[in-house]
Amino acid sequence: MQLMKNLSRMAMLVCVLLLTTTGCKKKNRDLYDPSSKLEGIQAVWVLDEVKQFDPSNKDLVIDVTEAFKGTNPIELDVKSNDFTFAFNQSNPLFLGSSGTWKFDDNAFPTQIEMTGDAGTSVVKLLQTVRTIDPKLRIQLTRYCGGGTPSTIYQFSFVRK
Repeated sequence: MQLMKNLSRMAMLVCVLLLTTTGCKKKNRDLYDPSSKLEGIQAVWVLDEVKQFDPSNKDLVIDVTEAFKGTNPIELDVKSNDFTFAFNQSNPLFLGSSGTWKFDDNAFPTQIEMTGDAGTSVVKLLQTVRTIDPKLRIQLTRYCGGGTPSTIYQFSFVRK
């Protein structure tokens, strides 16, 4: 009698263990290919916000949007098929009026090199830019003659 009780308890324990280990298995999810950042950046972007930072005191942040926004909104047209960019105004953001651009890594970019009539500037991407993202956020650091950072600008654009 005691043996039967022990066997039935053991069988019950095995069933519980089997149910808990197989019942909690996570289902495999299909992962899709990452979205193309080249397709994501291709658009006409309208300047929405500009913040200015002091490199020696990053807590000092000034919203200078009104100094950059006028009656004619600044637009940046980025094309991925020929890697060109063009502003609708003459050198509005220290990056030239037009030129060429390239990511540091087309699959997982962290910065954009922009070469145009104002020279070459490297801007940092502040967030991933995909076709579903409504904003493009970049950061431009300006330097003094000796190479010391003087001003940091964060430009935020919205997709037109």
